[in-house]
Amino acid sequence: MFSLSQPKILIIEDHLATLDAIKMIFEFEGYITMNLSNAIDLHTKVAAFKPDIILIDILLGMTDGRAICTELKLSAHGSIPILLMSSRNNIHNSAFYKTHWDDYIEKPFEMEVIIQRVRMLLSKKAQQD
Repeated sequence: MFSLSQPKILIIEDHLATLDAIKMIFEFEGYITMNLSNAIDLHTKVAAFKPDIILIDILLGMTDGRAICTELKLSAHGSIPILLMSSRNNIHNSAFYKTHWDDYIEKPFEMEVIIQRVRMLLSKKAQQD
């Protein structure tokens, strides 16, 4: 269950300027953030940080963010909500991957829109717990 006062958000984004911008948005909103530019040792980092929600870019260099979503959802971390992000239109339309994230947002996005999506996912998770 997440803390309403300071929820934890894990942001995985390989474009450092975008990562910094998302980090600033959520830290300003009172979130505790962990920021990664790749998925190396991801399960260890997720287990240690215990995020309430994870934001993942779909294109992480040579790694497909959708595959990371699938890996996480099929692991012990499967109950953590995932918001998938991408600057490419309709890249999320894949029958195989479709069920392995909780929501999707296209870049560029408005600050208020991503904040609303994260709040909605956290609220939904809290109702399920």
